Formats: sequence, structure tokens, C-alpha cells
Amino acid sequence: MFSEFVTQNILWVGAFVLVANLLILSLIQGRIKGVAMVSPLAMPQLQRGGKWVIIDVNEASVFANAHIPDSVNYPLSKINAENTDLLKHRDKTTIVVCQNGSQSSKAAKLLLEQGFTDVHVLQGGLQGWTKENLPVASD
Repeated sequence: MFSEFVTQNILWVGAFVLVANLLILSLIQGRIKGVAMVSPLAMPQLQRGGKWVIIDVNEASVFANAHIPDSVNYPLSKINAENTDLLKHRDKTTIVVCQNGSQSSKAAKLLLEQGFTDVHVLQGGLQGWTKENLPVASD
């Protein structure tokens, strides 16, 4: 019965297997690089643990329009070893957010290279955050 289903739906089964493998590979690569993904709804649990910072890597104009409350803005272009203001957060649980999650991984990698040890990327970025109807601030 199962083999009959697979035979009749080989394209769908193949697509499912491919997507599942890509998803698993993506999660494993993130873990290997030292960066953990965190969902918007799970983020408050990280914040309960003591010292934490939410680093928003969007450009200043995007940040001013909408950002997670209590987040700090360090555009991706400003994440470097010379940014001493940023380095003061090195010993905190760090949650990196961008507009949709695409820039956060790059920023997280840069932060790890600069000695940050507990780095997380917000899944879906600010779009994922707002999709869950979580609070957003603006300047």
C-alpha cells in the first residue's frame, strides 16, 4: 500500500524528500556555525535568562519605521571589530534580527568572529515577529 502510494505520487514524494533534506541541512549548518534559530514566540524564554540584547541589523531608516521594542540598531555595515559600542554586548545572549531573516545570519557570523558566544537569529525576522502579532515600536 505504501509502495503503491509512492509509485503513484513519485514527483510529490521526491519534492517532499528534497525539501525535508534541505531544511534539515539548513538547521544543521546553523548549529555547526554556532548560530541557533529562535522563533518569535520562543524569544521571551531567552530573555528571561538574564543579560540579553536584541540587535537589529536593518538600516537606520527601516529601524526607525518599525523595530522590536528594546532592540538596538547596528546596521549590518556597522558590524565590525572597530565598533566598540557593539562589543560591549559580547557577553550577553544576543538575538539578531533583520527585516525577513536574510541578513541576520551574516550578521550573526560576524558577531561570532568578534567573540560573541551566545548568538541566535530570529526566524523570519521582523516580518515573522509581526506575523505573530507581537509588539512593534517606531521612532
